[in-house]
Amino acid sequence: MENIKKLPLWKSIVLFALPSAYFIALTKWFTPFLHENLGLHPSLSWYITGLLVFVPLFASALLFVKRETGILNLQIVLRRLRLKKLTKKDVTWTLCATLLSLAAMGLVWWISTLLTQYFSVSPLQTTPNFMSSQPLEGSQKLYLLIWLPMFFFNIVGEQMLWHGYILPRQELTHGKSAWLVNAFCWLLFHICFGSDLIVLLLPLLFIVPYTIQKTKNTTTGLIVHAIVNGPMAVVIALGFFK
Repeated sequence: MENIKKLPLWKSIVLFALPSAYFIALTKWFTPFLHENLGLHPSLSWYITGLLVFVPLFASALLFVKRETGILNLQIVLRRLRLKKLTKKDVTWTLCATLLSLAAMGLVWWISTLLTQYFSVSPLQTTPNFMSSQPLEGSQKLYLLIWLPMFFFNIVGEQMLWHGYILPRQELTHGKSAWLVNAFCWLLFHICFGSDLIVLLLPLLFIVPYTIQKTKNTTTGLIVHAIVNGPMAVVIALGFFK
């Protein structure tokens, strides 16, 4: 851990901006190509795209650790990325962060519904144009076997890179405000999803880095991220929620 160096703001922006640009490019051209030209189901097209986005994040975190420490083994990776066992305090933080994220996102959705009902404001469009709310039917449900590894690399890859590797370096530069800088950078990574979905995700985008900085344990944020994202993705894919 003594090899950790400060991360200037411009480098933080670059480290988030490059993957963000790659993410935007894939969702703008590659995902529609899979669906429109190859005839793949929209969900399967997204799952394949997700693997091409999130596996590199996972690999990048490992490469950065190797470059920083000169050694790459499980113990070094877990220690450097602050992937620790949960203490009782961590469990409390994780539980509170999860409930607060879900409640705040629910509040955003409720306010949006009221604005639509009483002021004719357009409802939040939470399905990006490269995705589809079309549920999986019959044998299509087997596509979830592709979703599972995509979901793993989505959650673990993002947490390892954004909050395990980058956040501790940001803490050396920005101190107590590091989580805020990290949250705005993490928001940048979600630009391809559109402004409406970002509005809905705002609580999660800020609560997760705050929780991790407070606990100094990336595992807390990983669990919150997984609980909020995972079940919702499944119920949408199976058509239980639109």
